[in-house]
Amino acid sequence: MSDTREQLSPVSVALHWIIGLTIIGMVLFGMYIAGLPKTDPNKLQLIFLHRSIGILVLAFASWRIIHRLRMGFPENVGSYQTWERHLAKTVQVFLLLATLAMPLSGIVFSVASGRSIELFGLPFIPVLMQKNQEIAQLARGTHEILGKLVLLAVAFHIAGALKHHMMDRDGTLKRMLGARIAPRDPAVLAAAATAKAK
Repeated sequence: MSDTREQLSPVSVALHWIIGLTIIGMVLFGMYIAGLPKTDPNKLQLIFLHRSIGILVLAFASWRIIHRLRMGFPENVGSYQTWERHLAKTVQVFLLLATLAMPLSGIVFSVASGRSIELFGLPFIPVLMQKNQEIAQLARGTHEILGKLVLLAVAFHIAGALKHHMMDRDGTLKRMLGARIAPRDPAVLAAAATAKAK
């Protein structure tokens, strides 16, 4: 099933919510772990769990990017001003790339720290190199900065969704929840956009 103006495919909806909610949870989870003292007996196990979930995020994010490259971005439900379209597309592209870059930077940090990586207790990536402090710090800094930028982008994304739902009343949020929305007449949408721009 393809994405249309009236309805998104089940795959698009599922990937959006699985990755969106998981990446938010992972950023907050990572901040929580970073705030724990090194002497906390549970910290190491939480780090292992964080890495394992991050690998799953990478797999789903890769799937989503491939899916989006095949499908293209969904059509806008309504007609919006140019700046709105550009801002929405910028946030969408950033979030797509960030969901890939965040787990990758975390993996690079672990590898450059001279560590192996397990997936829920199972061997996944062996020790590939001796510890390289410069690469490790660069990857760690990238990981942390991306986390903060993701939260900011998600805030913009949520604000945009609420605007669509409460002000534009165009069905965008309902479509993102998997509902089929009523078709919109392109001529009516164009007239409304023209009137809004004046």
